[in-house]
Amino acid sequence: MFSKLNIYLFKNFIYTFLIVFILFTMLLFFSDLIEQFRKATNKEVPIKIIFKLTLLNAPSLSFSTLPIVVFFSTILCYLKLIRSTEYIVMGNTGMSPFQLSKAPIILFFTIGIAFVFIVNPITAVFQKDFQELDYKYIKRLDRLSSISKNGIWLMQESAQGLTNIIYAKNIKDNGSTLIDFMLLEYDDNNKLVGRIDGKTAKLISDKWIMNDLLLTQKDEKPLFYPYYEYSTYLNKEDIKNSLSAPEMMSFLQLSNFIYILEKLGYSANDYKIYFYNILLMPIIIVGFVILANSIVIGVKQNDKFAKIIIVSFLMMIIYYFCSSLMNTLGTNAKLPPFISTLVTPIMLFSLALTMIKYKTIRRKI
Repeated sequence: MFSKLNIYLFKNFIYTFLIVFILFTMLLFFSDLIEQFRKATNKEVPIKIIFKLTLLNAPSLSFSTLPIVVFFSTILCYLKLIRSTEYIVMGNTGMSPFQLSKAPIILFFTIGIAFVFIVNPITAVFQKDFQELDYKYIKRLDRLSSISKNGIWLMQESAQGLTNIIYAKNIKDNGSTLIDFMLLEYDDNNKLVGRIDGKTAKLISDKWIMNDLLLTQKDEKPLFYPYYEYSTYLNKEDIKNSLSAPEMMSFLQLSNFIYILEKLGYSANDYKIYFYNILLMPIIIVGFVILANSIVIGVKQNDKFAKIIIVSFLMMIIYYFCSSLMNTLGTNAKLPPFISTLVTPIMLFSLALTMIKYKTIRRKI
């Protein structure tokens, strides 16, 4: 059972967290609303669609900024307790910094778990609708590719003005090489006018270089070609960028999607990094709580808190710089994705524990 002191601390931390979370959510909402208006400039997007895009994107933004919210709400709650001398009295009774951080660690770890298992699947649903509207009204593009366990489907428009649906059982080179493929040609009335079945097709410049294929045109006999060039407006980046974004899937779906991507021949490093960051989020949150505790150790009731706030902002900037750097190294395969996502949390814990140890030793001297 929790002591009355821990219950009192729980109430203080949850109250501060809710206030900071609401403020951050409002700030993110209005910032994203401005961004959506900017992206919709000269595109005649209805205002209700812009607001809908912002609302659909808000849960994902709130989820991604949860560690920041936890960090600053913990700092502010500690400062509030210090201002009222309650934190100082608790410390003078012999309670260690770890004992004083027990309540917020349990609270925010639980919140982190809830966000991962409950909020993340919900944000994935909202993000899927957001991406569909974004493609339709802002980017004004159709999705070019779809991944399934049986292969990849691509949609393109040929230089002859025909709409093509391409299916491949396997791929290489991140989608630029198709293996055991089938290409279906449709006219403006969506009627099938031709079909190509082949062994390989490699995307080079503005054409597919096909090998060992059977070409079947409407009302004509099938013809075999050992080599064939087929014009296209597709490029490698178009295929990669049109895949489902990691944010559109919950972490429960990501592991299976990553397996399918790698089986097909795609690099799934982006998806792995996003997946590991979600799984590590509760641990990262605990690290931020310990870091917040280490920052306020030794702060007196009459001290100026501006210095603490500035130090907190600097810590946050350094953390996210290191995190972005590690994620980039993981995406580019300079480091294994799991290692790249694990390095920054280890640095976070090391920094927090070192600061606590240092300040504790100083207080004893």
